[in-house]
Amino acid sequence: MLTVGLPRSMAYYYMYPFYAEFCRQIGVKVVVSPPTTKRTLEKMGFCPTDEPCVAVKLLFAHTRELLDHGVTRLFIPCLVSLERKNYCCPKFIGIPYMVRNALENGAQVISPRIDLSRGKRDWEQTWVEAGAQLGASPQQVRQALDSAWRAQRRFEELCIKKRMVTPEAFRVLHGDRPPDDDRQEAAGNEGQTIGVIGHPYILYDGFSLDLLAKFAEYGPVLTAEMVPQAEIRRQMATVAEGERMWSFEAQLLGAALHYLRNGLVDKLVLVGSFECGPESIIENYVEEEAARHGIPFLLLTLDEHTADAGLATRIEAFMDVQPLSTGVVDGGRKTPKPASKPAVPGLRTDRVVIGMPTMGHLDLAVRSALADCGIDSINTPHATKEILELGKPLAPEFVCLPFTFTLGQMRWLLDHGATHLLMVGGKGKCRLGWYAQVQEQMLRRLGYDFEIIVIDSPLPLRERWSGFRQTLKRTTNNASWLKIIRALYAGYHRMAAIDEGERICHRVRAFERRQGTIDPLFKRFVRRVERAPSAEAAWQLLAEFREQAAAIEAEETNPVRVRIVGEIWVVLEPYANLHLEALLGKSADPRVWVDREISVTQWFHKHLFPNKAVTERKKEINRAAAPYLGAEVGGHGHVSVGLTALAPREGIDGIIHLMPFTCMPEIVAQNIMIRLSRELDIPVLTFIITDQTGEAGFETRVEAFLDILKDRRAVHQH
Repeated sequence: MLTVGLPRSMAYYYMYPFYAEFCRQIGVKVVVSPPTTKRTLEKMGFCPTDEPCVAVKLLFAHTRELLDHGVTRLFIPCLVSLERKNYCCPKFIGIPYMVRNALENGAQVISPRIDLSRGKRDWEQTWVEAGAQLGASPQQVRQALDSAWRAQRRFEELCIKKRMVTPEAFRVLHGDRPPDDDRQEAAGNEGQTIGVIGHPYILYDGFSLDLLAKFAEYGPVLTAEMVPQAEIRRQMATVAEGERMWSFEAQLLGAALHYLRNGLVDKLVLVGSFECGPESIIENYVEEEAARHGIPFLLLTLDEHTADAGLATRIEAFMDVQPLSTGVVDGGRKTPKPASKPAVPGLRTDRVVIGMPTMGHLDLAVRSALADCGIDSINTPHATKEILELGKPLAPEFVCLPFTFTLGQMRWLLDHGATHLLMVGGKGKCRLGWYAQVQEQMLRRLGYDFEIIVIDSPLPLRERWSGFRQTLKRTTNNASWLKIIRALYAGYHRMAAIDEGERICHRVRAFERRQGTIDPLFKRFVRRVERAPSAEAAWQLLAEFREQAAAIEAEETNPVRVRIVGEIWVVLEPYANLHLEALLGKSADPRVWVDREISVTQWFHKHLFPNKAVTERKKEINRAAAPYLGAEVGGHGHVSVGLTALAPREGIDGIIHLMPFTCMPEIVAQNIMIRLSRELDIPVLTFIITDQTGEAGFETRVEAFLDILKDRRAVHQH
């Protein structure tokens, strides 16, 4: 009988009944790695990078355990979507590819895909292909899938009806204990009822140090898997676009709301792992709801270094906390006292003034379009220390830096007279789509009174055009379509002209005889484009700038070509990336020709109005990424891999990869780019950008990287 190894981490704790039943039905034996021990934790170094959350690193450790025991086939499905309208966290999508790129010595990852957002036929075919690898016919595979879904439902029903925690339900399904035994591993019978909400791969893994048992000493414990899916959906329907929340996080948030709103718990704990991206979004909802109902709330973050004594002390202190005074008990349910809204300095209610967080030159395009429609707006300050300090006190600990800066921009805009905030949206795999909602909650909690307008992509047109159209009309005060189209046309072309001007600068800086000549000309060009009366005038200014650039005295410099990839916001914001492009442009030995494909114009075409060139380039990038990353993980993660794979054939000497701390898609990409760098023989320098990134160390690393590129160029030329 064929054998496959299943790492005891991540999806194992959610989907094991499905995986085990599928393999059983096609005649394949599943070997699950042993429970986590100290020895397992020592194998986390098998993960190529330090950035993933502990769950990802544990999956690598459990993979290493299986490999060390002679297992050569690993069964790690790719979980893209478990419901029609939402996705899984990017790490669930990327993990089979992350592991595959780390393997050597002929081990194999079998990774069929589950993607209910794309219909049945597409993803089921990947299971047929996986079944063929394991000796099963297509008919056997389809029958096995039906049986696997039934097993998964039985598991879920067992957790709900018997109030069993996940490991206990697994034992019942295996026949290791009778189903009518009402024992609960993690529930006491007296005292306070505690809701402990967290991913089962955190709560029930060995590194959590018997967390639930510690809480059970104080009373009954309720967890997320005990809440029916119908109730989860009902609670998530009260959250704007809640049906599009990541699948597993929706279960956690929906369960928390259920327990809090129905007065079923005396205390609530949200358990997360260090660097967990989705948790940084849902924690705000849970904390706010707990405060509204006067229920003590604890955010507990665990990692592989968590000490038992410290954990026990925190739990003991939390259990001594009395119910909060912000809520009163009414008929067994806790209801909040109404919150007051203090006046906000500078707030104007007699007219509409729009402000918008920005990246790159996006605000220029939007402000000019609003002006053409007769709408007042405020110039958006770019990222600075002042803006960071406005956003930082409010931001969740593990949220990404773009969230913090855009939140700071929002506060600044409101303080300077904005009555409406315009923010991009679009729920998907990346956290960006949830920024607007969470940021609005935080700002209202401070007492700001404003309206927020969320611009979502109009694609696909059949589903989203109506909402997009209504938002445009609302934003432009119901301007005529002719005026809106002309305004968008002019705004877009101003932005596109500046982006093209930046590409000219990248080339000229590599060859200009007197370094820095192009920079003041570009700054003047940007100021003139901002005042340009029309799209035609903007392009005329670009033509003049191009002539000025061509007139700059040049010399033969044999520059190295450096491609910048990564998360779009930190790539485009000079303050965040410590003025990387200017630093590269000042390099005298070697001279540097920057290649940066990511721009606001490209983002505009990708998300709003695609054109042929962008569509064709996207296909090329996807083809290049496919051997290394076979599914899109959100944000620019897939693009980072694809552009790196294309680099050698496109004359690029090295890659600088920029990613905010905790950026989920780029964590996947970074992991895979380790292999790309080695296999394609192209140097890759990754910067994890935080508010603590130091300029001196940053410059030193860039200079050392350029020296490597220069030495490689010398070797290749001789």
